[in-house]
Amino acid sequence: MKRSILFVLIAVMLLSAVSVVSAETPTAGVIWYNFADTFIQNARQTLLNVAKADGTVEIVDADSQNDIATQTNNINNFYTRGIDYLVLNNINTAAISEIVQKAKEEGVVTIFANTDSPSDEDFANYDGLYLVSSRAPQSGTIMGEAAVKYWKEHPEADRNGNGKMDYIMLLGLTWHYDTQVRAEYSIKAVEDAGIATNQIGGEVVAEYNRGQAQEKVAALLANFSDDIDIIFACNDDMALGAIEALKAGGFFKDEASFLPVCGVDATVVGCDALRDGTLLVTSLNNPVTLGKAIYKTMYLLENGKEVTTETLNMKGATVEGHRIWLDYTAITKENVDEAAYDITDTTF
Repeated sequence: MKRSILFVLIAVMLLSAVSVVSAETPTAGVIWYNFADTFIQNARQTLLNVAKADGTVEIVDADSQNDIATQTNNINNFYTRGIDYLVLNNINTAAISEIVQKAKEEGVVTIFANTDSPSDEDFANYDGLYLVSSRAPQSGTIMGEAAVKYWKEHPEADRNGNGKMDYIMLLGLTWHYDTQVRAEYSIKAVEDAGIATNQIGGEVVAEYNRGQAQEKVAALLANFSDDIDIIFACNDDMALGAIEALKAGGFFKDEASFLPVCGVDATVVGCDALRDGTLLVTSLNNPVTLGKAIYKTMYLLENGKEVTTETLNMKGATVEGHRIWLDYTAITKENVDEAAYDITDTTF
């Protein structure tokens, strides 16, 4: 009888211990701007896979559906739930300081992910604040430099002979940091090379969406088909939409009807377009690196270690204070295989 009671007590203690361990596993509330975005899908799945394999931090995530009010609700819901980390792919760039202050009041370590950086003042205000993000200006520069190279190697690229690079700029979201710097730095690279530019159609906002880009480029082709020299797109999805519109407009039938299109993200479908010769260049902001860098930042903090370039130990990652920067890589048809990544790889 005593032995039976002892076994029961041991079993209860073991079950209690398991419950305590589970309850004490820190939780990260991760908020992505849009689950439908190809790049976000890959970064999200990488983060989930790594967390599941490692187990140091549990991940729960939410979709802001590209809506600021939804993002705000997601943040508040996570605070109510009781999270240890907030990972925010922020779209409310006007409210960064307010978001940081709220995180400080809640005592939640906060990582801004692949978005506009909080200011130096924000970092000084809250020691639990981090940024894990690509160097967005690099992606614009890569597009611009590829355009310059093509322009110099192909005199026929000036299709109307006006001596200017006449371009369409496909913007994601006008207020989004990546959109702003990709547009700015792509044209800066062209003009720094001494090439005059002329923007066709003004601000063409396609919200990172392939269908919208196709529709808007098709509309511009109706009036400017003979004038467009190049199209810059702030992500691959919009670049592919532009390519579809160009194909429907008679381009890409042969070498003479080629028109350069530049993208960003080096998605699988973007790389397919490089291989078939319809996309001139893209740049790899590796979603696997992003997902792993986010997780490893939390992993290091959970293990009481400082986040440095050395402790993070990831190719292309540089730590400056609490900012973790991830480099872009230019991807063309010649080195397209370098864009390969595996979202099922959970090593970090």
